[in-house]
Amino acid sequence: MEDLAKTQEQILRHHGGDGAFARERITETYQRRHDEIFWQYWDEKVAKNYQIGDGVLDMGAGIGQFVEDCAKRYPDSPVYGIEAAPYMLENPLPLPANAKILVDDLNNPQADIADNSLAMVMANMVVHELTQPIKMFRAAYQWLKPGGRLCIIDLVRQPLAEYLQRRYEGTALWAEETTVAGLEDAFEHFLEHNRYHADDIEFMLTAGGFKVVEKSLERNGRFAWIVVEKMVVEK
Repeated sequence: MEDLAKTQEQILRHHGGDGAFARERITETYQRRHDEIFWQYWDEKVAKNYQIGDGVLDMGAGIGQFVEDCAKRYPDSPVYGIEAAPYMLENPLPLPANAKILVDDLNNPQADIADNSLAMVMANMVVHELTQPIKMFRAAYQWLKPGGRLCIIDLVRQPLAEYLQRRYEGTALWAEETTVAGLEDAFEHFLEHNRYHADDIEFMLTAGGFKVVEKSLERNGRFAWIVVEKMVVEK
């Protein structure tokens, strides 16, 4: 419980100390982020080896919107969501009978999910929030069946110039009225949201045995979409 509390504090700091605002923003942007293009990508790249009865998992489930959608799309499969933030767990969505939210720490997941039971795992905007994502990747590998796939969508590194120029237009960065507090906040957010290159995430995944199926950069290289597969071991 001590580790979970530490992670909960970490997530709240990452969300600017305002859990209610983070919940509202994530909830309101869900449909835009999961449009027809997303679901086509999911069906073609992630659900490739799904069979009826295979489990589905959303790591970092928020209030459960993706869990709800997957439970409806795959009514004969168990669908799980893992979440730790208390403000996401308050007043959760009513979920179909084949779905549930599990409270767990993605820095070191211990959820009661059977090995080799999942066909699909999603980690959307989670990797950059964790102190280290290795244990999360390892758990996903353990829970996925051979041929099962993990989808990572996350922020990747961008040049400092691009980041600061969006926040401080023109010469505002050097202006006398620019505050120390504002600069510290900008640089802290830069460090939080620019931790990895796409190749770094690929390295961590393949080091554990995953095979890369798809890797692309979206929105001018700001986001990485990566799909990896747990390889079938030849006997």
